[in-house]
Amino acid sequence: MGTITNRAFSLDNKLRREWENEFADRVHVFGEHGAVPVQTMVERARDLTGDARDELLHDLLCLAHHGDRVSERVLLQLLIPAARSMAHRVHALDELTRNDRVDIAIGAAWESIRHYKLHLRSRVMANLTMGTLSVIAPKPSANDRLIAGLTNCVSDEILEHVAGAWTEPEPSPESELANLLTWAVDTRVVTNAEVALLGRAYLGEETHQTIAQDLGISPEGVRKRLARVRSRITVAARTSYAA
Repeated sequence: MGTITNRAFSLDNKLRREWENEFADRVHVFGEHGAVPVQTMVERARDLTGDARDELLHDLLCLAHHGDRVSERVLLQLLIPAARSMAHRVHALDELTRNDRVDIAIGAAWESIRHYKLHLRSRVMANLTMGTLSVIAPKPSANDRLIAGLTNCVSDEILEHVAGAWTEPEPSPESELANLLTWAVDTRVVTNAEVALLGRAYLGEETHQTIAQDLGISPEGVRKRLARVRSRITVAARTSYAA
């Protein structure tokens, strides 16, 4: 009974019911896009590709940042599939229940929408997806690294005597990957756009066909581009990253 109750009151299920009962059939004025049924706006955003899709998503973000909660809800509805996928792939959430993982990922998607940098007008969905991931598995801040580097209150011998031998914890795969990708961008091994492409291909639910249509290339072209990006990162990591 507890499991059923928890599932019924999860954020994911609450939002699903809310969408069906309050949003999907509502007609809303989306700024210059006029009065449109909310579900129709979601479908329009999913169907568009390339610059047209970026322009629509950016318009919705601008409306959301100016207090339009319906536009914000449309953006969240578009991100929920990717959030659900991340919930089962990001190891930082492994210790949580399935419902909690999904709910946290959806909350991260909401944060990504509300903190989106509006000067970024291209690859909007990729930016939102990567923003969601950065909330779920953030990199250590400069202050975190500083504190970790300077904290040494007592000697190792005293700590071992009092608390037992210390075993250095293994860094999480997400933090290692985030550090590697940040290094690869900083050293110009890859670009931010190429990292965003990796996120779309391997963290979201978009198919290569959908990504190809958005980029104006063939699915084979997407696969080749991904292979080149992976290859450059792999070679650079083997030769320079460890040092």
